[in-house]
This record gives sequence, structure tokens and C-alpha cells, in this order.
Amino acid sequence: MIVVADSGATKTDWRIIMEDFSSASFETVGLSPYFNTELDFNDALTHGFPKELNPNEVSKVFFYGAGCGTQERGSRVESYLHSFFPAAEIFAWSDALGAAHALLHNDQGIIVILGTGSNISYYDGAKLEAKTPSLGFILGDEGSGAHMGRLLLRDFFYGRMDSVLGKRLSSIYDMDLAHVLNMIYDSPKPSAYLASFVPFLLNNVENPYISDLITRSFEEMYQLHLSCYPNIRSIKIGVTGSVGCLFSSILDRVASQHGFKVYKYVRYPISSLVDYHVNLYHSGR
Repeated sequence: MIVVADSGATKTDWRIIMEDFSSASFETVGLSPYFNTELDFNDALTHGFPKELNPNEVSKVFFYGAGCGTQERGSRVESYLHSFFPAAEIFAWSDALGAAHALLHNDQGIIVILGTGSNISYYDGAKLEAKTPSLGFILGDEGSGAHMGRLLLRDFFYGRMDSVLGKRLSSIYDMDLAHVLNMIYDSPKPSAYLASFVPFLLNNVENPYISDLITRSFEEMYQLHLSCYPNIRSIKIGVTGSVGCLFSSILDRVASQHGFKVYKYVRYPISSLVDYHVNLYHSGR
């Protein structure tokens, strides 16, 4: 058996590929070397892994997740996973490489991850190169759910949002300032909290203010990241992540204004990642 996992800030999608290429799936919380311990990984897998299957029969695990891009943290996740899959060869790679495998397979192009956070890199068909670093939700993450949530909250508390929309927001979320600041500065996953406002944006996307806010976020993402690639008009650009896909029409409009086009949107990379690894298995790699 082979296991493929795609882990984001909120959840991890797992696929188990059998010898006959049938598959089973399960879901756990998001797992990251920044926020989770070996105990967290084991607890998630103990409760999520199908009881009728034996983890000792898994031969390979391919885990793609935020925070696994450095050798140190990737090795840490591999160690965590090895305690649950003792007979398996473990590979823990970045979510950016997962996006590249899902969107482009072995082709060259630019991958854009727009979910809770954001990440933009060039993929040469084998490895990734980023012209700008991923700075996280405090300093960066332009174009992401966390970035949009940050813009929304800032405008709300600075009185830059019309009163009707502000009242609608307050009727759905606890907008007490002390609560909001506590969720951002004292909660274990502040970026996920900021991104929790995306459903509000989606439900009110026809409102000119909301449409403009999303446009501003994507425009910043373009100006600070995508504009750094001189061949952007002639190379494949793939977008993955719920935020990029939910607001694809606005992103397409921003792209058109700057003379490039998104080649493919994939909201959930896991199915494409399974196809990628099955194809590698067939080719003997």
C-alpha cells in the first residue's frame, strides 16, 4: 500500500492506494511541524486511519504539507510518521512541491497556492525556485484567506466598511475587539482564524466593497510576487487552494489586466497527487 497526504492549515486529506490501485480515503486535522508534535500526528492517524487496514503493510508515504520545505522540519515529520508506519519509506515534502506535482506533473510553470496562506514558486519540472519568500500571515500571505481576513478586520475596526455590511458581519461573527485581538495574538492558529472570514466574503462577493477587497488582495499578490517572473505571459500558471478557486473569476480579471492567464485551477490537489504517484509507480520510479 502507498499513502499520499495533502496537509493544509485546517485539514489533511489522506489517500491509501492498494495493490490493485483501488483506494480508500480519510481526513484528519491539519498537521504541521510548526504547530504539532509527534503525539498529535499519532493521535490523528490512530483515530483516522481505517481500522480494517494495517499501517504495517504501507510501503511508502508521501506527505505534502506547509512547513515541510526545509530539511530539518521535513525530517521531523518523516520521523513522526515513521512511528505510525514503521515499515514504510517516508517522504515529507512542502505543500508547494505538492501543488507543482498536482498542477504541472513534470512540466515547467509557476504554481500559486492560495488557501489559508499563500505561496508562489517557479517549477522547472523537478524542483522549485521562489523569487520571493513566504513570510506568513503577519508579514505576507498576499492573496490568501488570512490576508483577506486581515484586510476585512482592519477595515471594520477603522470604520472603512459601510454600516450595513458591518452590521451583517457582526451578526455572524463575534466582533468584540478584545475577542478578535485574542484570537489573532493568543490562539494557536491565528491564520486559520483570519481565513475563517472567507465564507462571509464569498456570500457577499457581489457587494462592491467585498469585490474590491478581494481584488486588492490579489493585486498585492501579483505586484509583490508574480510580477517578479519576466516570462509570466508565456508560461503555464497553475492555481490551487480554496481561496484561489472560489474567487477565480476575480483572479482571472486581475490576470487579464496584467496580460497573463491562469492555465489551471485545482481546488483539492489530493486526487491529482494520487494520479501523479500512480503514474510514477507504473513507470517503475
